[in-house]
Amino acid sequence: MKKYILSIVIWMGCGISFLSCQKEEHDGEQGKAEEEYTLPAPELTISNPFPCINEEVEFSFTTDVVVTQDWNLGDNFKSAEKKVKHTYTKEGTFNIGLELSDGKGGTVQIDTTVSVMGKRLNDALEELVNNPSKKWICAHRGNTYYGKKMAKIPESSIKAIEQAVKTGIEMAEIDVRTTSDHVLVISHNETVDEATNGTGAIAEMTLAKLKSFYLKDQDGNTTAFKIPTLEEALLAGRGKIFFDLDLKDIDPKAVVGLVDSLHMLDRVAFYRGSSKTTNKEISDVNPQCIIFPYVKNTTILDYWSENPRIKMVQLDYTASTATGIVTGAAAKGMASFANYLNEPGEAILSGDYSALDNIVNLQFQIIQTDYAEYVKAYLEK
Repeated sequence: MKKYILSIVIWMGCGISFLSCQKEEHDGEQGKAEEEYTLPAPELTISNPFPCINEEVEFSFTTDVVVTQDWNLGDNFKSAEKKVKHTYTKEGTFNIGLELSDGKGGTVQIDTTVSVMGKRLNDALEELVNNPSKKWICAHRGNTYYGKKMAKIPESSIKAIEQAVKTGIEMAEIDVRTTSDHVLVISHNETVDEATNGTGAIAEMTLAKLKSFYLKDQDGNTTAFKIPTLEEALLAGRGKIFFDLDLKDIDPKAVVGLVDSLHMLDRVAFYRGSSKTTNKEISDVNPQCIIFPYVKNTTILDYWSENPRIKMVQLDYTASTATGIVTGAAAKGMASFANYLNEPGEAILSGDYSALDNIVNLQFQIIQTDYAEYVKAYLEK
């Protein structure tokens, strides 16, 4: 009988111990579950979410919590550093992941993207100079033959830039103006009289007033298109085409600031003629700007070549100094840019390519035209 009672006591004791162990395990699991929590989201900083190929991008974050971090930059590159610098070698949209942990059960995952879009202008120009037989085409005011003659697309419009991209050329030239409320827009003329169905000086009207007018095609017919802001124009071609910005006589500070804010300093050339002073005003705003000077003689090449950001120069292909300038520029790693416009440029439509032949024979590598398709087909023969 004593043995039976003892057995019952032992079994009861084991049962209590078993239940106690189960409770401890349950409590432990519950405690563990309670320890898992989400950390406050960090402030993520990407130096350029729209970089060019081979452009260095810096990734960093700030948080008040002591954490370890794991980066996944989307192209099989990973890092456990707090601040990471990385370059992408091809175009595409890359998924960026950042996982933080405080080692106590707290974690947070941040996801975003980086869109790598095209080459840097100076990288592309270096390749151009190193391949003397290669030529670039620049669409004057965004014009192309199809756009100007067939589609009735007005110059200096978003549609013109899109057509230039579609045509497959390398650069678009656009002129920058400022409205009375300090918005940057693109227009070759100071007034809207010729280009739109309105009248008045751009500098004396607000953007809202300017946007009430419609652009005309080259035959004077009113279209459905309006004068775009510079920001609209740049975004229409970002990563697809380079830009030559003719700043006319406006203050470069706002233009440079806008281009920088769009992460496009490596895709845009700033043109302000031949003056050292007016061109220096651009680089004084930001030394990363790519200046695009007009050159009249070989002596001035030494001055411009001191700026490593200058990789192309414009000159008159009919000038007696043209051969020396083109040769000298190439020796200094700069491509030469010629305007194939007005009467000589229009002659191409009637089959007269003599001016274009002169430009090619002089070894110019960038040709600005209103008729990209004609020039492109002739160069590719």
